[in-house]
Amino acid sequence: MKPILLNLPSHFETERLIISIYENGDGEEFFRLLQANYDHLLEELPETRTIGTVDDAEAYVRNKMVAWITRERLVPKLVEKSTGKMIGQLWIEPKWDRLIFEIGYFVAENRQGRGYITEAVRSMIAYLFNELGATRLEIHTKATNLRSIRIAERCGFTQEARLRQRTRTNDGDMVDLIIFGLLKSEYP
Repeated sequence: MKPILLNLPSHFETERLIISIYENGDGEEFFRLLQANYDHLLEELPETRTIGTVDDAEAYVRNKMVAWITRERLVPKLVEKSTGKMIGQLWIEPKWDRLIFEIGYFVAENRQGRGYITEAVRSMIAYLFNELGATRLEIHTKATNLRSIRIAERCGFTQEARLRQRTRTNDGDMVDLIIFGLLKSEYP
């Protein structure tokens, strides 16, 4: 399979979200999202520290556009339909040779607990299995990220490994990394 030849849609819609590729000019809104959620995102999104200006954010989103086109990494924005505002992001790390995809995500702090990420991840699960022929999906999360753990469990993933003291918090503390998996055969 040559991933570059895949015709991936530029957007997906769920009941409450538009999940779409970044566009030129999205940097300003992405920058505002990062700034408004700086402390909330700092632990899980390393880019929070390096994106210090609107131009940095515009370069970031344009790099994500290029990665989407080359199929190196799929990083769509999450837009809330009711407000038209960017509220989060997904990222999908493909291992094309094995059709394995790792899914990651974040949502604005004021949108947590409303099921947006669960909705987005479920949509991606269906697309990756049904359209791209994924054999396996994974979610990797720090053992301290209880919300992420609950999302993985709600979406049908099974905890497969707990790697002790595998990653660090921003404070430098070593914490466990949990790996969740979902196989095509387990997907309804």
